[in-house]
Amino acid sequence: MSFNPFEEAGKIAREIERLLTGLLKELSKIGEGGLEQGYRRPLTDIRETENEIIVTSELPGVEKEDITLNVTENSVEIKAEIKREREGECKLEEREGKYFYRLCPLPGKVDPNGAEASYKNGILEIKLPKVEGEKKVKVKVE
Repeated sequence: MSFNPFEEAGKIAREIERLLTGLLKELSKIGEGGLEQGYRRPLTDIRETENEIIVTSELPGVEKEDITLNVTENSVEIKAEIKREREGECKLEEREGKYFYRLCPLPGKVDPNGAEASYKNGILEIKLPKVEGEKKVKVKVE
């Protein structure tokens, strides 16, 4: 039996491809909001003004009553459920995911008790007042 370097290289390449395919599949699940099936990660913007931090998330297909928010001094947790009425047998389902989940670390400390949230046309906006000590002050360099 003779050694064929091209055959061995082909075996190694196939094994690497198999491993990378599995890894990429798991990483794509994380990017969608979690390792559990059915979760999606909402598109989110975090803006900072002088007095507050504003978190805006897209939650299409969600009713206001189906949104849960948890706010701490340094993070916002968004959970939401999409409740769909289904009739008949499903032949194709591309709108995968019944839940949204996002844990957003904040760029500064906020007062969770002063948080205000509004939801309109699939857009969730959360306004979080900064803690006094966290306000930025411009300092002129001389």
